[in-house]
Amino acid sequence: MTQKKTTLLIAFLLLYIHSYSQKTADDFIKSGNQKESVKDYTGAVKDFEKAVSLDPKNSEALYNLGYAKFEMKDFASAIKDYDQAIAADTESVELFYNRGNAKFEMKDYKGAIEDYNKAIFIDPTDKECYFNRAIAKYNTGDRESACKDLEMAQKLGDKYVADAIKELCH
Repeated sequence: MTQKKTTLLIAFLLLYIHSYSQKTADDFIKSGNQKESVKDYTGAVKDFEKAVSLDPKNSEALYNLGYAKFEMKDFASAIKDYDQAIAADTESVELFYNRGNAKFEMKDYKGAIEDYNKAIFIDPTDKECYFNRAIAKYNTGDRESACKDLEMAQKLGDKYVADAIKELCH
């Protein structure tokens, strides 16, 4: 083999190895999900941030990043990530629901209610959204509306809401 052919072969192999070793946003999402599943939220955040750096409008990476930060109790950062994810995907019940949960944890009950409203608009059968909206409404003093949401959650099949109805509505 001539030196020119050998050089071309080496260059091709190096290019192939380099392109093969390049991780994609999806690779980092998978890795982050694996870390998240064993509660390594710090490692998961790093992977999801890498995924977002490769694909800034990737709503799955942004959602997962927000979720991992939520689990780390970094609610303000989680909300920012959910905001970006919602900008990329305005029809996700999970995004509005989880952003509502982060706002709830920060005691922004009105903001949480707005997000639960949006989630319910997208999926009027989501019993968890009704339940969480009920608790947020109760915390704002709107007991009557909270009880209606609890009753709706029960009607939709929430088996655990009966105790909340007994405690808050009677």
